[in-house]
Amino acid sequence: MKLVKKLFFIFIIALIAVMIAYFARVNDTNVTLNLIFTSIKDIQLWLLSLLCFLAGVIFSVLAVFLDIIFLSNRERKLKKTLNKLKSELAAARNEKFADIDDSAFSEESENLPVQNGEGTEIKQD
Repeated sequence: MKLVKKLFFIFIIALIAVMIAYFARVNDTNVTLNLIFTSIKDIQLWLLSLLCFLAGVIFSVLAVFLDIIFLSNRERKLKKTLNKLKSELAAARNEKFADIDDSAFSEESENLPVQNGEGTEIKQD
């Protein structure tokens, strides 16, 4: 399966290269690029398009890279919180329940079952 993915990736790159070559062949006119502070004269249209494409790829890679950094930082914080909560839960499970009042389980309690001759029934009001 990895070989198929690599071949597909190589095919896509080759297709893009062929498209760029065709675009360069068809659009070989010179243009002037007017920027805010300067202007570039006699730049070929296909070269300008290629530079814009590469600038977009670089910007996208940087955006994804920053997103990965922020997500890994958040994941690390969440793992720390999870480990803290797990330790608190383990401490609560291991804690002895000495605070339970034994009088709550006496026979006069209304929530305990009442024995009669036929079996056990729950006392109802």
